[in-house]
Amino acid sequence: MIDILSKEQYLKLEKMLEEASAENSIAEKSPVMIRMSQELVDEKLEQIKDWMQQIEEGEVYLDAEEYEDYSSGYWDADWITEYYDNQGIGDKLMYAIRFAKDCVDDRRYEEAHFIYEWLWAMYVSTDSEFGEPIGLEELAEHKIINADMKQLALLSLYTDYQIQQPQNRAEDLFLYFGMPTFKKLHIEEMFYAGREQLEATEQFWKDWIALLKTKRGDVASRLLQEAVLYCEGIHGLIEAANETADTHPMLYLTAMKEYDKNHEYSQIESIGKKAMQKID
Repeated sequence: MIDILSKEQYLKLEKMLEEASAENSIAEKSPVMIRMSQELVDEKLEQIKDWMQQIEEGEVYLDAEEYEDYSSGYWDADWITEYYDNQGIGDKLMYAIRFAKDCVDDRRYEEAHFIYEWLWAMYVSTDSEFGEPIGLEELAEHKIINADMKQLALLSLYTDYQIQQPQNRAEDLFLYFGMPTFKKLHIEEMFYAGREQLEATEQFWKDWIALLKTKRGDVASRLLQEAVLYCEGIHGLIEAANETADTHPMLYLTAMKEYDKNHEYSQIESIGKKAMQKID
């Protein structure tokens, strides 16, 4: 099949089959067994909210030890901060992370989103006189929590998609990509993060592409390239490049690389000339 169809045609066929499968799944979806009772959910949420308050008010905090490291030489000393979790903050956060995942599996998206949104926004205090509070990503870097940060990020996007109104999804999801953990994610991975197929994906892709065309920066360019290639193929990518030459000139380079895979050098030359005209 791959030999018969061009890459663009194959991607289009794959996308059509995926969308048809998704619509069929939604139409014929059977109820998923709920594993947690409402009483259990309420009990766990109450406990997590109590820990949230303790963290926000600095009632629990990390112990910190700060020192200069001269291992690279006297003139190249580094200021090192070591954190010690003597109050079980990491365990509390991991409890919340595991519970949020259970909520996703039970289709309790509001509860999961509430926890994820708080996790990415919260900061944990330290006992250092001059030290700054540290956020979720730093907690992972310092091994205070042992979480799969990529999965956590994808589940955060997935639940946000589920609870947002269709017209707000693209704009709200893009806000997450300002955080380091999200910057290397591929948005299509979000669609497979949970047990339930996401709805209204065709409209989302249109909104997502339209939004990204208005954004600047390397992350927006990469996301736009991936989205256009996924939905519209290489010809759509060239059109998007012509439309956004001032903000996303890298789209031309991506299109040229795609044609280079099939040794279509005349197309590469044509795109290169067009790019020089547009960018100049």
